[in-house]
Amino acid sequence: HGNTDWTDVELPSAKQQAVRPRGRLEDDKRANEQLRIKCGALGKVEDAHLFFRREMDLIGRLSPWYTRVTDWLYGLVSDYGHSFERPIVGLAGLWALWSALYVLYFTSVDKLHLDMDGMDLALSIAGLSFANIFAVFGFHWRFPSDLLADPGTDAILLTASETLLGFMFLFFLG
Repeated sequence: HGNTDWTDVELPSAKQQAVRPRGRLEDDKRANEQLRIKCGALGKVEDAHLFFRREMDLIGRLSPWYTRVTDWLYGLVSDYGHSFERPIVGLAGLWALWSALYVLYFTSVDKLHLDMDGMDLALSIAGLSFANIFAVFGFHWRFPSDLLADPGTDAILLTASETLLGFMFLFFLG
């Protein structure tokens, strides 16, 4: 019904559904799918997304073991597209963590430029991290860094992993 209000309805929790047999979980998935479709047709976007999230949780439980990790990550990082705060926090955490890792790396290989003062060095490292996270937008032109003039294998692995993780968080943010 178009005026159905789902805010106070108690739906089975994930813990309650975990003990159900597989056949019941498949029935629950189909029911959530139908409710999502009906809510979407009625223009009830929030309700449709509620049932989409429940459907995705069940798909994650019913899918083969090798695809559960991606379903779990999708739920963890963005609540199946419902949260934009989680990917933003993930991007900020990635930026801070990788900036610290760059400081440790450049200190360990003694590649820090002694002619740079502390603020210039911090800005250069923060800019390098930012440019790697948002590499898809070409920020390396905006934040040129001479820190990677002669990168070693460890530096390449650090920058590549940060770019891949940044792309993942940007994907979940989108």
